[in-house]
Amino acid sequence: MSDHSLSREGGGRKKILIVDDEPRNIRLLEGMLAGDGCHLLSAGNGKEAVEKAFSEHPDVILLDILMPEMSGFEATRILKKDPRTENIPIILVTALDGPENRISGLEAGAEDFLNKPVSAVELRARVKSMFRLKQYRDQLLIRNQSEHMLAEALGVALPPQVQQREDMPQVLLVEDNMVDADIVRFFLKDEPVRLTVARQGKEALSYIESREIDLILLDILLPDMSGFDIFQTLKKNEKSKDIPIIIITCLSNLESKIMGLELGSDEFLVKPIMQRELLARMRVLLEKKSQLDRLRTHYEDALKTATTDWLTGLCNHGYFKKHLELEVKRSLRHPYPISLIILDVDDFKKHNDRWGHSGGDSILREVGQVLRSVTREIDLSARYGGDEFAVILPYSDREGAGHAAQRIQQAVQALEVFPAAEQGPVRISVSMGIACYPEDAAVAEELVKNADQMLYQAKKNGKNQFCLYGQSHREQP
Repeated sequence: MSDHSLSREGGGRKKILIVDDEPRNIRLLEGMLAGDGCHLLSAGNGKEAVEKAFSEHPDVILLDILMPEMSGFEATRILKKDPRTENIPIILVTALDGPENRISGLEAGAEDFLNKPVSAVELRARVKSMFRLKQYRDQLLIRNQSEHMLAEALGVALPPQVQQREDMPQVLLVEDNMVDADIVRFFLKDEPVRLTVARQGKEALSYIESREIDLILLDILLPDMSGFDIFQTLKKNEKSKDIPIIIITCLSNLESKIMGLELGSDEFLVKPIMQRELLARMRVLLEKKSQLDRLRTHYEDALKTATTDWLTGLCNHGYFKKHLELEVKRSLRHPYPISLIILDVDDFKKHNDRWGHSGGDSILREVGQVLRSVTREIDLSARYGGDEFAVILPYSDREGAGHAAQRIQQAVQALEVFPAAEQGPVRISVSMGIACYPEDAAVAEELVKNADQMLYQAKKNGKNQFCLYGQSHREQP
């Protein structure tokens, strides 16, 4: 790992808080991390560590366990319960040996655990992994805040949380020894995961290529290829490069461990493994994978939630208003015409009373589909409210708007809507009002008002037609 690689992970200068009651140990860890351009902080006990975490907001905390005033376990529990510090990854670094201490630390909330004496290469690999986890958490928090700001600007309400995947995480165990595979299967029998076993490397790669995998438990010694070769193949593939990997192997030497970490492994467990440690490690890595998956989909889902009408799939009223205002502002800088069509379904109340709300919803969905199919990619169609719709047509003058209205009217007339399963098709029609910018209005609000006025005129003239501001035109059914 080259100099400054840690500080460049995600951009900006990273903060690392080193906590140990022995100044010599702090200096040792500082020496291992000194060449990476990070801002190194220190604390001499758990109480001081908690206070400094609250005030300095480090990106990673390296925390000793046995300290005066407050142990590392207690400090971890306090930090993980406080919203100011719950997202800061904690690596416990201690002379305490034995799996019980590792498990206690992980169950207290720590993300990782290192035993003294610490290898500089392993320490930096672990810190780099925690930087990525912190980045995922921070980006997700920022996007959550941005989504709520967007929703407020659009005048719509976001749900408390965008729905995430409801199925259980998929775990792939790559293990040729069926006794060891059965042990892992037993360990995971009560966990909310789906476990699949592959006995060879090629079988595992084929499975990963065709399925969505959330975590890989990988043996190094396989009959057809090395686990290290699998690493390199997975990390070169866009689909699999971010899948967390835990090595489970009988190779206990440090060189193999470092090689696995440098290739992309997230954990290295030596057989015989302990159930509680495996589960604790898995939970951290599955959370890390979930954070990354949410970063890739959460913003798009939330933006769609904030801007889309749930019934028709078109843009909603709030987004329509913002978009029209921005379109008018852009046209002032780069002069081009904008036309606006506002339309509603003729005699919709009659249809709704006859077929009920579900029948009325069917009609609205069909009209929404028509607007999507007959408008251009640059046009924006929206559900304006109730049975009213709106279409913004940039770079479209009065003549172009008239042609668009004709296409909409003809497509709606050709519809066969089935508002009730036991009844035959129903024919519907729409009335439309059109206004153009800048000829008919100086601002977006006036453009809407004039188009709406023309819609009223089309209704008054007998429905199933469109009227342009300043003139009218009727299409016979």
